[in-house]
Amino acid sequence: MPLKELTHEVLDAFLKKNQKKMRKTNDKILAELMLSFSKEMFRLAVASYVLSKILSKPRFYGRAYKEAFERMAQVLGHMERSAGNPEGYNIAADNLEETIRQMESEDPRFVKTLMEKGKLKTAAILYAQGMSLSLAAEETGISKQDIMDYSGKTMMADRVAEAVRISDRVKKAKRFFGG
Repeated sequence: MPLKELTHEVLDAFLKKNQKKMRKTNDKILAELMLSFSKEMFRLAVASYVLSKILSKPRFYGRAYKEAFERMAQVLGHMERSAGNPEGYNIAADNLEETIRQMESEDPRFVKTLMEKGKLKTAAILYAQGMSLSLAAEETGISKQDIMDYSGKTMMADRVAEAVRISDRVKKAKRFFGG
């Protein structure tokens, strides 16, 4: 599924404040990411995960966060319009991350920021779905040790391994390496 369509799904789920739809969209993005990794798709995967977390927290629905929600919706719209233009898309993704960081700084309740956790979890899912540890670390910018620690603590590989057959992993690896 193209980046523009998936970005539109993220925007739609966000505007409707539909956490369940956001999580389903995140699953689609992760599946697409395994087939053909791109920085833009990775950033969308992280954003959809983080936005699903934000949508799950009632405290973020107060008046204090109204402007942040409006800004995030505007930036998601810009991301959708910029799909196909990596530079524009990444600038918009940077703006989304900054808006989320500002929102979080007003209410810091996490040891790791939502963005850090989103990147780590996305990298761990890619690893659990069959991407090599080295490649997952290189492509996402997350250290191998952090990916391994998170995967081990959450038993990610045990949960995801059942969903991805070995034959599918081989097919994905062949496609990724041009075979």
